[in-house]
Amino acid sequence: MNEVRVTERFRSEPREAPALSLPLVSVIVVNYNYGRFLDAAVDSIFHQTYPNVECVIVDNASTDESPAVLRGIEARYPKAKVVRRAANDGQTPAALDGLAASSGPYVIFLDADDMLLPHGVSSHIFVHLSLRVHVGFTSGDLLQVLNDQVVLGSEEAFNRVICANRGVKADSVRPYRHAAGQALGAPWPEDGFDRSILDRIRFVAPMTNEWVWSPTSGNCFRRDALALFADNPALGGLRTGTDLYFCLGVNAITGSVLIDDAIGVYRLHGGNIYSKRPQLHNVLSYQPGCSGDSNAQAKAVLVDHLIDRAAFFLQRGWTPFDYARLLRRIDCSDPDAGPLSPRWSARSRVASTLVKRFPEVAPVLGPWITRGLMFASGAPWPNVLSARASRQAL
Repeated sequence: MNEVRVTERFRSEPREAPALSLPLVSVIVVNYNYGRFLDAAVDSIFHQTYPNVECVIVDNASTDESPAVLRGIEARYPKAKVVRRAANDGQTPAALDGLAASSGPYVIFLDADDMLLPHGVSSHIFVHLSLRVHVGFTSGDLLQVLNDQVVLGSEEAFNRVICANRGVKADSVRPYRHAAGQALGAPWPEDGFDRSILDRIRFVAPMTNEWVWSPTSGNCFRRDALALFADNPALGGLRTGTDLYFCLGVNAITGSVLIDDAIGVYRLHGGNIYSKRPQLHNVLSYQPGCSGDSNAQAKAVLVDHLIDRAAFFLQRGWTPFDYARLLRRIDCSDPDAGPLSPRWSARSRVASTLVKRFPEVAPVLGPWITRGLMFASGAPWPNVLSARASRQAL
C-alpha cells in the first residue's frame, strides 16, 4: 500500500473560531419638550447590562431646555447620535427618522419621559434569541411611576392575557447562551440574569385585533418586521398612535410575545396622552378622542396599508382566503367618513375602501373573495354585486 504524504502546502492549520457578536439593539428616543426627563432616559440606555446598544435621539424642534440638555448628552456620551428636526411633525415621522439613522437588527422606541430598567434590553434579546417561533416583536411590562414613586407594577393590557392564561406554548423556547470568546470577554447572559423569564412569556397570535401590549417604550421590534410597515407614505401625517400602528400591524402578520416582567418605567406626569392617571380597573385613564389621540387614524392607516400591500404578502405565504380573514379582523371604523356617508361605510374602513377600489383589489384576492369580504364587512348587496373587476381578473 502506497503511503500518501501531505505536503506542507495542503496541511490544515488551526484557526480561531469566528468572533460572533450579539445583535446590536438600536434604542431610539423621540423627544419634544421633555428636556427635564431626557437625561434620565438616555442614562438608562447607556447603563444597560446588555453589551451591544446604540442610542439615537430625535428632537422634534423642542422649545424648552432640550437643546442644552442634548449638548450635555453629546459631551457625556460621544457615541450618542442626535437628529435635530427642523419642525415638530409628530411622533411618527420622528420615529421613522430615528429608524433611518439607526442600524441594529432590533429596535426599541423609547419615549423621552420613560426609562429602561438595567436588564431591559437583555430581557428582550434573551427572549428573542431563545424563541422557537420567530415573532416580530416582544413586549415587556412597565412599572407605572408617579413623582418618582412606583405606584403600579403591571400594565392593564398584560393583566387580561396573563390572568386568562392565554398564549402558553409548550416546548417553545431553547434558552440561549452566548459563549465566552465570541466577541465578548465573558459568557452572556451574565450569571445574575434571571433565566426563568422564559417561564413567564405568552404568545399573542397573529390577527389579534385588541391592544394587549405595553405602550411604546416596552416593545422591542425586529427591524425586518418594522420594514413591512414603515414604508407607508401615510405615516407622514400620523402624529401619534405610532405604537398602535406598528404593534397591531406587525402582530397581525407575525405574532408577538409578552414578557411578564418589568423591563422599563412608564412615567406619569399629567402630560401623557393615554395615561393621565395611574390605571384603575374599570376606569379609563384617558379621554378617548381627546387632543392628540390619533388611534382611530392609526388603525385606518394600517387597514389601507394592508390592502395596498396585499400582493406583497400573498407572494410571501398568505393565501387569499386567509388574507381576507386578516383584513376582516383588523377592520375598524372609518374616521374619514363624513356626516353624509352611509352608516355601513362609516362602520367599516375595509368595506368603504373595497367599494372604491374593487378593480385594483379583485385581481389580487380574486373577485369572489373580494366580494365576500365586502359583504362580511357590511357593504350592501347592491354595492357588492355591482362591483366590477378589471378584465384580467374575470
